[in-house]
Amino acid sequence: MKLLKEEEFNNLALKGKGRSSPIFNSIVNLNVGEAVLIEKKDWNRKASPSTLVKYIEKTHALKFTCGELVNGQGWAVKRIDKPTQAEPKKQQVPIILKETVTPIKITSEELYTDEGQLKLKSEIVIFYLGRIASCKIEKIEDSLKAVMDQFWEQDRAILKKLFLEAIDVLSKSNHIIIENGKTYIPLKRN
Repeated sequence: MKLLKEEEFNNLALKGKGRSSPIFNSIVNLNVGEAVLIEKKDWNRKASPSTLVKYIEKTHALKFTCGELVNGQGWAVKRIDKPTQAEPKKQQVPIILKETVTPIKITSEELYTDEGQLKLKSEIVIFYLGRIASCKIEKIEDSLKAVMDQFWEQDRAILKKLFLEAIDVLSKSNHIIIENGKTYIPLKRN
């Protein structure tokens, strides 16, 4: 056993926890402006050292430049920047599987005007087309029930009339096909 001074201890390449190859430790312990040459005989992995350098940059908040030598005999890695603060991990955004359509508020007085019914019909069409795009094929009665549930605050008789008008117009304009009480989007023709 030997007693070490602080300077001698700082010059030692210590084996860390986890990743601890001599190359890994050499790269991590580089000071700004220092470089290391990794020869082919020292590198026994399939991927080049650039993958290790990217990992170190990501986990240790250090910046490097890395490249293969022109003669193909190895790689050079140089520390180019002072350590930066590690980026905070991004929080995962919850994935919304179904988009909910918030219907336009139509008052009961407005509902019995042509303009109010036109607004409601356009909301029904948007809701229905979004639904049929995800379901691909659906019974008319199931679509009608979904429309009734979505626009529950509106008069059911008017909703049924507007929905049937809407799918009739969509069918006549070849946007949907009505067959055996079911609707679906037609295949494109070349």
